[in-house]
Amino acid sequence: MAEKDITEKVLMSYADVFADCINALVYGGKQRLSAENTQPAPTESFYQGKKPHNQLCDVSRYLVEQGCIVAQYIIENETQPRERQILRNISYQGGVYRHQLESSVPVYAVIDIVIAWTGRTNRIPQSLSDLLGKNGVPAEELRLIDDIRVKIYRMNNLCPDIRKRFVSDIGFVADYLNEGSFERRSDQKIIHLEALCDMMEAVTGDRRFREEAEKLLDKQQGEEKIMMCEYINLLEARGEKRGEKKGEKKGEAKLTLLLAKLYELGRDDEAKLAVQDMEVRARLYQEFSIANYIHDK
Repeated sequence: MAEKDITEKVLMSYADVFADCINALVYGGKQRLSAENTQPAPTESFYQGKKPHNQLCDVSRYLVEQGCIVAQYIIENETQPRERQILRNISYQGGVYRHQLESSVPVYAVIDIVIAWTGRTNRIPQSLSDLLGKNGVPAEELRLIDDIRVKIYRMNNLCPDIRKRFVSDIGFVADYLNEGSFERRSDQKIIHLEALCDMMEAVTGDRRFREEAEKLLDKQQGEEKIMMCEYINLLEARGEKRGEKKGEKKGEAKLTLLLAKLYELGRDDEAKLAVQDMEVRARLYQEFSIANYIHDK
């Protein structure tokens, strides 16, 4: 799990990808952030318990205008947001504001979002008042608190209008998780091929993404453009060799549906096996009555 979390951070740590996520999800597609007007921000902050402790968020960047920090953005990658996720986000924001309290620089905003990567959905409290109420805090006291909300974006459940806003490599991941295909972006240039394919393997469990990418890495190092259509061709060629090209799009869509059902039921281990093992996949298609699956020997 730790290795998966690290893999997810790699692609998100690129300035263009980070800015694209914030622009698409927070600003509705407005190009507020860019690789040029942002710079890395600390991911470590400290708090005092019985002894000093540190805490690490995933990726963070400053928005800088005319040499001054305007805002700090934090993106948390979560396989599955936890019940007390709101407290985690408050602690990250609090660490930054605490640093500002002891600094002479002008204060700036802290914007913190959570990106969830699994197909499972869970109804966790998305505000401080919801969490406190769920834990028995009376309504009379709830009305006195300063409420805070957490923004959670589930990458496997983004509508087409939101996914169209992505202009970086993260758009490939979002489209594949929702459609089981890269076709919509076949004419888009791949910028961070290695990190993209590592993330695809991490979120799907399918090793072919990384294996096929190695054939294009030399070309990318030679500063030649690599378009997604080239990568799709490699994946399809591999499918032809295995006799899987016929009905490939239908198969991908059905696999996406199966994975969504498994993740929703919390059967993550079976989801991974379904990607890797055709026999397991066939059994699960039958279990969930996902019709018209042809199991080619």
